[in-house]
Amino acid sequence: MPPLAINQRQLETLSQLLIAGGHHEVADLLQASLDRLIAFWPAQAGALLYVSPYGETTKVMHGKLDAETLLLIEQARDGFTRRDDNGEPIVGSYSIDEGRDLIELPLQSGGQGVGLLHLVVSRNNQQSGGHPPLDEELLVLLVRAIGGEADKLAMLRRAERDLRELHLLYEIGQSLAVNLDLASLLNDIKLRAPKVVGAERCSIFILDEETNELVLEIPGEQRQYRMPADRGIAGWVVTHGVGQIVNDVEHDPRWYDAISREADFVTRSIVCVPMRVKDRVIGAMQLLNKANGQPFTDQDMQLLTTLAAQAAIAIENARLYQRLKEERDRLLLKEAEVRHAIARDLHDGPTQSIAAIAMNIEFIKRLFKAMPERVPAELDTLAELVQKTTHDIRTLLFELRPLGLETQGLLATLQQYVERWRDPSGSDTKLRLEAPAQVPRLSPEVEAAVFIILQEAVNNARKHAHSDTITIYLYVEEDHFVASVRDRGRGFNVAAVESGYVNRGSLGLLNMKERARLIGADLRIRSEIGQGTTVELRIPLSQAR
Repeated sequence: MPPLAINQRQLETLSQLLIAGGHHEVADLLQASLDRLIAFWPAQAGALLYVSPYGETTKVMHGKLDAETLLLIEQARDGFTRRDDNGEPIVGSYSIDEGRDLIELPLQSGGQGVGLLHLVVSRNNQQSGGHPPLDEELLVLLVRAIGGEADKLAMLRRAERDLRELHLLYEIGQSLAVNLDLASLLNDIKLRAPKVVGAERCSIFILDEETNELVLEIPGEQRQYRMPADRGIAGWVVTHGVGQIVNDVEHDPRWYDAISREADFVTRSIVCVPMRVKDRVIGAMQLLNKANGQPFTDQDMQLLTTLAAQAAIAIENARLYQRLKEERDRLLLKEAEVRHAIARDLHDGPTQSIAAIAMNIEFIKRLFKAMPERVPAELDTLAELVQKTTHDIRTLLFELRPLGLETQGLLATLQQYVERWRDPSGSDTKLRLEAPAQVPRLSPEVEAAVFIILQEAVNNARKHAHSDTITIYLYVEEDHFVASVRDRGRGFNVAAVESGYVNRGSLGLLNMKERARLIGADLRIRSEIGQGTTVELRIPLSQAR
C-alpha cells in the first residue's frame, strides 16, 4: 500500500470519527460514525453491522436502501461472526445498477473482524470530482477507528453493568445477613433488582403449597394477588423449574393477564426464573418491561437467576425464623399454662393439705394439755393426711417429669401413671391401660413426647368428656406403633373446636398436633357429639430402637 497522502478534508473526517466518543451506548456511537462517513464520502446511504466481544449484535442504517441493496447487505451479513482477521481489510465493490455501487469493508478491532460497513455511492458523483473520494488507506483507518471505539465502549458498558450487578448482589447479601423480616426483605429486592437491568418492575411469586397457588404482593398495596400455580408464565416456570424470556407476552399462549389488569400495569415483556431451595421450587421471580424498550437478554436472566437464588434463601430463612418465633410463643404460652395448672393443682391439693396439717398440729398441741387421751387418735388422722399429701406431691412430680421413661420405658411409666392417677375433682372416673406385655421401645425423646401427648389427652377427657372410664391403648398396627386415648363421654365437633382456637385462646389440640409433628408422628382425633372421643397417635416403627 503506498504512503498515505491525507488532505485537510480527510484529516477532518478522521478526527471527527475518532472523537465520536461521548456516546453512552454502542448503537449511538455507530450511528454517529455512519452518519459522518456518509456525509464526508459523500454517499447516498449506508448500513453498519457490529458484533461485540460478548456476541451482542448491533445494526444501524442511514438513508433509503432499496430492496435489491438490502438483499445484498443481508447476504453479506448472513453468517458473519466475530473472528480473528489480522490481514488488511479488503475493500469490496458491487455494482447495483448503472449509476451506483455498493462499497463493502470489514470493521476491525485489535486484529479481529468485528463487523461490516456498507456504503451506497454514486458512480457519477465519484467521477465528477465535486468531492475528492476517500482513498482506500484512509477508509481502512476509519473502519479500524470505528471498530476499536465500539469495542472500548462495549467493554466499558459491560464493566459498568458487572459492577452494578456485583454491588446489588453485595447489598442484597448484606441485607440477607441482618434482615429476617420476609415482607421487608422481599420489598427491598423488588426495589433494587429492576435498577440493575433497567426494568420497570420486579415481581416475586411465593408458592402456597397448601392451596397450590402463587401469591404476589404488589408494592404499595396492602393486599395479595393469587393465581393457580399452573397458570401464566410464572406458573409455567414454577411447574417446570426452567427460566423463560418472553419479549412479547401478548403472543405467548401462557400469558395470564388477570393480575396485570387488577394492578393496572401494562406488561409487554418478562424474564422469569424459578426460586429454589435445594431441589424444591418455592416460587418465581420476574422482571417486567425494559425501560428503554429493548428486549430482555440471556445476561438479564443470568442475573435474575442469581438474585432468585438469594431471594429463595431469604424466604426460607425468614420462614424458619417465623416458625421458630411461633414455636417460641407456643412454648411460652404452654409454659404459662403449665405454671397455671401447677399453681392450681398445688393450691387445690398439697397446699390445702399442708394448711390442714398445720391446723391439726396446733389443735393437737392444745388437745395435749386439755384432753391428752384424744391425742393418739388425732395423730393417726394427721398421719393419714400427711401420707395423702405426700402421695399427691409425688404424683404431681411424676406427671411433671416421669424419670422412669429413660430407664423403664413408656409402658412401665404409663403403668405407674395409671396406678397413681386420680381425678382431682373427686369424681369416680377410672383410668385404664390396655397394652400387651411387650411393646417396641422408641427413642427417649419420642417416648417423652408420646407420654406428654397421652397425658394431655387424658386431662382433656377428664375435664370435658364426663366419662366414667378413660382408656389408654398401646399396640402395633401396619408398621406403626399406635398409642390412643378413648373415652365414652359427650364428644365434640372437632372442626368447630379447631377453627375456634384464635377466639378461645385454647391451644390444647394444636399443641398435641405440633408435638406429634416434631417427632414425625401422625395425630388423629375422632369425635362425635354423644359418641365419645378417640385421640390416636401413630408413630412409624422405623423410629423404634
